[in-house]
Amino acid sequence: MVATALTDWNDAIDAALEVGESLRAAALAQVILKRLPRHLPTYQRLLVAAWQLKRWDEGEDWGRRLLRADPLNGLAWRALATAAEQRSQRAQAHATWQRAFETDPYAPEVRAGISRTALGLGDRPVAGLPAPLTLNAAALARLALRGYRWARAAMLYRQLIEADARRIDFQVGLLMAIWQLRARDEAYRLARSLVDEHPYLLLAWVVLDELGDVNDRALARNPIQSMDPNGEFARVWLGLPHAPRTAELTVTPDEAALLDVDSSAPI
Repeated sequence: MVATALTDWNDAIDAALEVGESLRAAALAQVILKRLPRHLPTYQRLLVAAWQLKRWDEGEDWGRRLLRADPLNGLAWRALATAAEQRSQRAQAHATWQRAFETDPYAPEVRAGISRTALGLGDRPVAGLPAPLTLNAAALARLALRGYRWARAAMLYRQLIEADARRIDFQVGLLMAIWQLRARDEAYRLARSLVDEHPYLLLAWVVLDELGDVNDRALARNPIQSMDPNGEFARVWLGLPHAPRTAELTVTPDEAALLDVDSSAPI
């Protein structure tokens, strides 16, 4: 067996996707998933590969898996909306594009999806922005998060949760905001409640790992290591100020050859 750096695999997949070698990217991704079946950055990359290959159902599957860990993932909502639209499920696609809009309201692809699927559903376009593109409270809360306006984000998410406590994305948004506001006790309680009900929420585990006691940290270790061992997803997609961590992937010599690395030295 050969020890390789997880970042080498990630970089190789990104390079393949950049030049449109989607099948190679998918093959490299499968090597990671054999060892880390819940690896979130690989889910994200496989979603992109599925889109390049126009395999909409596969993209939807990876999108659903991502949303269990990151309900505010705009790319995942776009995958679900695209798949529904390809199945001519216009009403479902329109509603899902709306969810994508709430996570990334200025993305041109999202705006175009809403406009396409609005036709025939009673939404009449007006000059400039179509009516469905009006910024609602959820979109404003997301923009506040992305702009690091934690107090405003917390206020908006509290209002949203009061109106609809079932939306896990609202609770995750509130968790991010109050954690950054250093409301440690409240953030800890919310994170603990979320992992009890939704064991794949990465942000909740990260908060529990930082704010909890030794038992909480021990509990958080396995989900964090299985979903994001080197912190890439938390850093790149959740936007957390985490320093990169080293993570290795032990593979066979044949698999290592896919990276053109030296596979002659066993570990």
